[in-house]
Amino acid sequence: MPRKVAKDDPTRLYDSDFMERITRAHVSEPFLIYIPLVLALMIYAFLKAPYSWPVALGLWGGGVMFWTLLEYFLHRIIFHYEAKSEAGKKVMKLIHGIHHQFPNDTDRLVIPPLFAFWVIVLFGSVFVMALGYWQGVPFLAGGISGYLYYDFVHYATHHLKPRSPIGRAQRKRHLLHHYKYPDACFGVSTGFWDWVFGTTEKHAKRAVEEGRMRAYPEENWKIIDNKIQ
Repeated sequence: MPRKVAKDDPTRLYDSDFMERITRAHVSEPFLIYIPLVLALMIYAFLKAPYSWPVALGLWGGGVMFWTLLEYFLHRIIFHYEAKSEAGKKVMKLIHGIHHQFPNDTDRLVIPPLFAFWVIVLFGSVFVMALGYWQGVPFLAGGISGYLYYDFVHYATHHLKPRSPIGRAQRKRHLLHHYKYPDACFGVSTGFWDWVFGTTEKHAKRAVEEGRMRAYPEENWKIIDNKIQ
């Protein structure tokens, strides 16, 4: 369960306790709900689909890769959309702005399952229509798996100190996005698409020097415990 939030808590978005609850999620919730779903979908494909299990695994891997691309574009285009109307600004604050305002709020790091469920239904329907029923089943399982990995990495970058080279690179990239280059380093689970679309740290540094991109002041680094090297 998410933590109880006092009425005067600066991270609170709604006066209604119900609305506040459904827009928050404990980091464990997606894993408890969607790991069984992934397993069920893959077992279903292994037992019933008219192809071999290596094909099912290949489709699962395709779904994982699709998620990483979707994650990149959601973060870059949707989450950082600059709304003009007051209603739009409130929606964008709920979607992502509140996370940038309070990046270490543990209940704003994963998508609440109530909302994630409908996204899964939508994309599952698209996969089935585009790929066919039996191809769509493991592909959807892969997409959900990619999303769960994203949730894990996102939590780890804010609350853990990864020791592996991959983990340290993921944390550095995401903290650079939060505290130095807000218009770059959009990939959370992977930096591959930042490299493809020219939004890596290296690209951002060059763009800032040429006046094509903004950067936060260096003082931002001094107020948090980064230790990203």
